[in-house]
Amino acid sequence: MLKHRRIRILLVLLASWAATAGVERFRGEPPWLTAAAHALPWAVLVAFVWWFAEWTQVRRHPADR
Repeated sequence: MLKHRRIRILLVLLASWAATAGVERFRGEPPWLTAAAHALPWAVLVAFVWWFAEWTQVRRHPADR
């Protein structure tokens, strides 16, 4: 898919932030700025979990094969 890990992590962060802010906005009716602020920590958590999952699956040494 995408070759560069940083771009994948950034896209996961942005997509999860937009989705979480949208759910927050339409669920509780706060203003968009407040919904975006509340969604940011959750988006960072999702991106971190994604990064950790990718990081644990990377083979670092060819001798491990």
